[in-house]
Amino acid sequence: MFINKELVKRHCKIELDDNSDDVLLENYIATAEQKTISHLNRNLYSKFVPKKDPDGLVINAAIIQGMLLLVTSLHEHRGAVADLEELSHFSIFRFLVDDYRLSKL
Repeated sequence: MFINKELVKRHCKIELDDNSDDVLLENYIATAEQKTISHLNRNLYSKFVPKKDPDGLVINAAIIQGMLLLVTSLHEHRGAVADLEELSHFSIFRFLVDDYRLSKL
């Protein structure tokens, strides 16, 4: 995982000792990472890209911030999300990560 619960809790302004949503937060983190990788059409790595993955990318601050935005959105909008809110969050996410996206052929 590229982001951890402590970082997410700080970002979402959740008390660090509040463990009531830890299982949900872990799921949101995994979901945000999976959706980011899928959106970028490339694998992400923490330190270096293996030679066998020419399209791989070392994760950077903008991508991490995009993931945190997705986690925050999932956490804050557990129920139905208005179309306008959903579009706004996704637009900011895309602003942060689209520079690193490989287009599908």
